[in-house]
Amino acid sequence: MTRKKLIIYGNGQMARMFLHFARLEHEVVAFTVDRAVLTDPVIEGLPVIPFEEVETRYPPADHCLITAVGYLEMNGLRARKHREGLAKGYAFASYVHSSVVRHPTASVGENTIVLDHVAIHPYTQIGNSVFIASNASIGHGCRIGDACWINSGVAIGGESVIGDASFLGINATIGDNIRIERQCFVGANTLVTRDTLAEEVYISASGERFPLSSQAFLQFIARSAR
Repeated sequence: MTRKKLIIYGNGQMARMFLHFARLEHEVVAFTVDRAVLTDPVIEGLPVIPFEEVETRYPPADHCLITAVGYLEMNGLRARKHREGLAKGYAFASYVHSSVVRHPTASVGENTIVLDHVAIHPYTQIGNSVFIASNASIGHGCRIGDACWINSGVAIGGESVIGDASFLGINATIGDNIRIERQCFVGANTLVTRDTLAEEVYISASGERFPLSSQAFLQFIARSAR
């Protein structure tokens, strides 16, 4: 069976970076984004096609999709484009770098990207539309929900649960048997040793809860950067 050619959803730095990984294993033929955010018609020599018409240019019978966007909308954009691509009839690829140490009992969902030198221990389950950056370590028996973002150097202890659409920053540490509920934001170098509620923010080394929801926190830092 001939492998389908790959289309990358995204046109930002994440998509441009991922192209260089994807080309190691796939024939990448195009980028696609919503027409409203299409700025450059060509990226790295590849056409950028409006998502609204991508299936007419690159039929699902011969092409597959993968989303390479950041944690916009607390990872909601990546999850939404996965659903919309499925509705168009596309299959979704996943990418797991050849250097990843993944135990045979561990599973990785579709539309998921796992970069180099990640360790995935026995019986761990990783959902759909997840991004895992280089040098993360995921302990045994963990469950990583859909549309999570796990940054470089993150360590997750055994039997822990990371809820859908959560964000773990660079070098964050999650203890053993911890439950992070959906859409939590755990900042860089933060240690979490107790269960959380949904949409909470933890951005201190001692893991104290920040008094904003994750969505409100992202809006706050976006305003501060202007």
